[in-house]
Amino acid sequence: MGRRAAVIAIIITVIAGVWYYLTIYRPPRRGTDRQQIMRVIASVEKAVEQNRVSGVMEHISEEYQDSQGLNRRAIHRMVLAGARQQRNIDLSVQVPEVEVTGDTARFVAEVQMSVSGGEPEEFSVTGDLQRESGRWMVVSAEGWQGARSAYY
Repeated sequence: MGRRAAVIAIIITVIAGVWYYLTIYRPPRRGTDRQQIMRVIASVEKAVEQNRVSGVMEHISEEYQDSQGLNRRAIHRMVLAGARQQRNIDLSVQVPEVEVTGDTARFVAEVQMSVSGGEPEEFSVTGDLQRESGRWMVVSAEGWQGARSAYY
């Protein structure tokens, strides 16, 4: 009887693990790839405006690397420094272009940013994403570096 109970317990554990993975750990893909990418961009925009470091970093890949030599750790430190300053950052992001090729994508965004009600800055951001465990993650971004004044 003890052996049978152990086997049943293992089966229940495996079923629960599969259920957890499919419903909670790996959220289902909703919408087209473009729609999913647009939601990532909107989520990062909102997190920056609300000074929520975790809201930004949940979309930055462990593999992040840009032409300035910044990796995920450097991005985390920069976003954290900006959030600690409690500046009011207002963003307006327009994304005229999203190009998806399999599990990679590239977007171009026109960004207008003002810090603490100051004069708005405009810049163009080009971002590269890849699908990791079913989620689109930013692996590189260029053009945002002009916005460092918001963080330092």
